Amino acid sequence: LKCCHFGPRLQSCVVEAPARQRDQATERNMVDFPMPVVSNHLDGWGPPPNAEASVRFGICDFVEHLDKFPTHRIGRICDFTAAGQRYQAERAQKGKGFKGMGKGKGVQPLVADKDDQGFSLVDSRPMPGKSGSKGKGAFGRSKGRQKGLPVNYQEGILGQKQKNTFQTGQPTGKGMKSKGKGKGGQQRRGMPSYREWSVQTKTEWNVLRDIQLGDLKNLKIDAKDVVYEDLLWCGKLPYYSKAFDRITVKSEKPMRRFEELNFFNVSTSDDPLLPDYLQSDPEVSVIATDHVIACLVAASRSVYSWDILVTKIANKLIFDKRDGSQVDFLSVNETAQDPPNNDDVTSINSPIKLGQEASCINQNITQMVLDHDIEAEDMEQPNPFDEDEDGSVASGAYRYRKITLPGNPKAEEEFATRSVSLIVRTEVNCKMPGSDEYVSVKALNEYNHKSTDWRKKLETQRGACLANEIQNNAFKLGRWTAQAILSGCSTLKLGWVSRINPNDPWTHSLLNMHTHNTENFAAQIRLIPNNMYGILRTIIDTVMTWPDGKYLLLKDPTKAMIRFYEVPWETFGEEEEAEGEEEEEDQELDEDGNVAPPQPV
Repeated sequence: LKCCHFGPRLQSCVVEAPARQRDQATERNMVDFPMPVVSNHLDGWGPPPNAEASVRFGICDFVEHLDKFPTHRIGRICDFTAAGQRYQAERAQKGKGFKGMGKGKGVQPLVADKDDQGFSLVDSRPMPGKSGSKGKGAFGRSKGRQKGLPVNYQEGILGQKQKNTFQTGQPTGKGMKSKGKGKGGQQRRGMPSYREWSVQTKTEWNVLRDIQLGDLKNLKIDAKDVVYEDLLWCGKLPYYSKAFDRITVKSEKPMRRFEELNFFNVSTSDDPLLPDYLQSDPEVSVIATDHVIACLVAASRSVYSWDILVTKIANKLIFDKRDGSQVDFLSVNETAQDPPNNDDVTSINSPIKLGQEASCINQNITQMVLDHDIEAEDMEQPNPFDEDEDGSVASGAYRYRKITLPGNPKAEEEFATRSVSLIVRTEVNCKMPGSDEYVSVKALNEYNHKSTDWRKKLETQRGACLANEIQNNAFKLGRWTAQAILSGCSTLKLGWVSRINPNDPWTHSLLNMHTHNTENFAAQIRLIPNNMYGILRTIIDTVMTWPDGKYLLLKDPTKAMIRFYEVPWETFGEEEEAEGEEEEEDQELDEDGNVAPPQPV
């Protein structure tokens, strides 16, 4: 027998032959795909008038049978994410599903036990969004105290009378019924939110200018050319008690509450004196309050969202705030590397509750450190906001000052070359006994004893504690220092207040009082007066180039940027706010308290 040997080339040919025969057979059995006829109409839109009435679509013949398919399923986007399934489950429970599906039918909600079956949790830390206090916080009913926040506690908090802002757990909204949907519904009706925009912008608002916060540091005006002039003093100016300078950690003093006093922070337009100054003095072009100006000049340090209203009428500017806006509130650890967690808005350590706690502390300390044995000095006029005149107003003086900013001779605009005068209402808390030294009193508050522990470090590591607070509360300290500069307070008293019990946000102790020279402290936190006045003058010159109208200066919470919006005249009026509350009652909110985006139906 003769053995036959096939070479590699011959072997491959033998193998490829059957494959080629199978491909040819497949091509003969495939259905032809005729290309549809495309009509060309150069003289207009759409098909030409003499186009064929019917076109063969080949594999697209199913178009003729569209009536057999349910139309609500055509083109619908399938969302298989957890948020999408949760949204569908909520709609089904409300009876907003497909036709013929009653309430409670439709997509089944996710069941955590079934989804997590077969898995074990490696990280034993508590899941975010769940409160570990188990209802023991003092904002609700605390264990042992058996009473919540009094309805009239700190009436007039931050100058807003009869506000539901700090009445957690009390009825809110229209008809005194809470109609918030989802988590955070109450947060959007009175309480500031630190994760969303301070104002919900609208599509019809025109964006006029974006300003990077980093660019504000380059604006400068020689502070030596800025001229201050006192116009009027109002209220009573008390004296500071030097006994508080001797308080130490070992002799800490419990904080007092002044629930019977009213505190005012009236807006610019509601001030009874500022509009008259603007109309009577032709040299004055701007009116504002120290709260608004301080927020503006310290804007480069801010992280959370805030807004300022600027109204221009006949080349006159009014810098104002909205009632209950973020300008009225204080933040805690806003610029820290590990800021307060906002996942659980009901937690006593959420940004909202910490800000409310800090605001109450700062109001109380301005009355606590006064020397009541020395009679307060009466100013030229009484408190302009004490309508009842029953003595139930907080002690302190209002100082109306005229500030003249120099112009820039090299500027292109004529207004920018001339000096501009503005009148600002400032606040002076007290004065030092035996001298004419005006004092501004503020307080830093500690809520987490584990991370800071002021009781152990405040006396031995005073500089380290202050440096840590400057880093964590740069925006708040910048505002306080700017207010002291505007009011002419040469001394800044900083109180160090800590919770007696970390789980009780209503009982505190004053651990120490630090005294700072305002100019030296401004240099320490790098708040340069030249830059402060430069920012203010640049904002004024920018708005003066625009026509008369209302403008909104809004801080972007997601970027280091502020934006100018042109808004209608009636924006933020009383009627619009009432309509907005009614609209919010019918809006669906997501788990963060924000308005849920439209979903495909």
